[in-house]
Amino acid sequence: MKTLIIGSGLQGRVVGYDILKYVEDAEVIYADIDPENLAITKEFIKDPRASFVEFNVLDTEETAALMRQSDSIVVCLPHGEEITHSVYRGLAAAGNVKAVFSDYWVWERHQQHQQALVDANVLAVPGMGIAPGFANICIGQLEHEFDQMEEGIIYVGGIPAEKGTCPLDYMEAFCLSAMLDMYITPSIVFEDGELVEKPPLTVFDMIQIPGHGLAEVFYTDGLCTLTKNMQGKGIKKLAETTLRWPGHIEKMRQLNDLGFFSTEEIEVNGVKVTPKDVSEVIFKNLWKKVWGVRDLTYLLVVGKGLKDGKYIEKSYELKTYSDDEAKLTSMELATAYPISIAAQMIAEDNSGLKGIVDPEIYFVGDKFHEMVAQLGRRGINVYEK
Repeated sequence: MKTLIIGSGLQGRVVGYDILKYVEDAEVIYADIDPENLAITKEFIKDPRASFVEFNVLDTEETAALMRQSDSIVVCLPHGEEITHSVYRGLAAAGNVKAVFSDYWVWERHQQHQQALVDANVLAVPGMGIAPGFANICIGQLEHEFDQMEEGIIYVGGIPAEKGTCPLDYMEAFCLSAMLDMYITPSIVFEDGELVEKPPLTVFDMIQIPGHGLAEVFYTDGLCTLTKNMQGKGIKKLAETTLRWPGHIEKMRQLNDLGFFSTEEIEVNGVKVTPKDVSEVIFKNLWKKVWGVRDLTYLLVVGKGLKDGKYIEKSYELKTYSDDEAKLTSMELATAYPISIAAQMIAEDNSGLKGIVDPEIYFVGDKFHEMVAQLGRRGINVYEK
């Protein structure tokens, strides 16, 4: 199986690492515009089955030529407007290919390319990872299992494994800029069957992380395409939430109220900066990953509804820890593994399915159970409760 990974940053390099580890006949092509990223990845991978190509995704012809060489394509790039559209133009130009995207950001951008991909016989599954990604898949599976799903909630967090071990009880687990965006972005949730907006950085609940203690819960804007795909299905409540150790969110809320996360430019000694950018640099140093201090990623997806004439509750739970030997955070593993597994599964998809198919639509039924089994092979066990 030959896999093209576009973007060799933190996510991309771990996706390739996983494919090379678990797929016997694997070949991986890493493609990136940044030679430094490629050099870091080459040093990390050290596998003759991997090759490295410097290229520009904005060049449609070059991108399409690379895509045609592969059984599956994994896109691990920042999801800005220009890059997203460029990747989809490349897929449409390549034709007859299959792709998985890490994350969504603004999912509507992806949907604009639906018809072009259908016409080009391309299958694309965007929004993979842990949340969005496997969390959304769990909601899709629960909705598939219930006769009528009434409520669903996603609890997810990547945090130090023990409270009191890191400044402000946090240690960088994934892209810090994205995390700060999450702290200042209102969240869209279902209430009484309608989409409503919730303010950021508002703690509304506590949850027990088994073996670790109580964590605080706040709404985050991670439903993504679930706002579209669960609409009109009779679901009354649906939300995505993030977990932090108690006290963290209050400190972040105070900083936000004081303007530290503002995206409006200010002038400092004749230089224009945004407070959020400055805060990001400070936090990047403050929260730098410390090897030897474990971090964990915890996910609990709970559904309630009607099944065989009874109202029941069912959930899916996973928990994983950082790997000090491989120098991989728990969030890198929990994010990259579902992406890698998805890429392997769509490479073998001979169903003729084409166009953009969201993960909560694609990975249900047998495909869900295959995803869970493959996560278990990697030491990430998914428990049914």
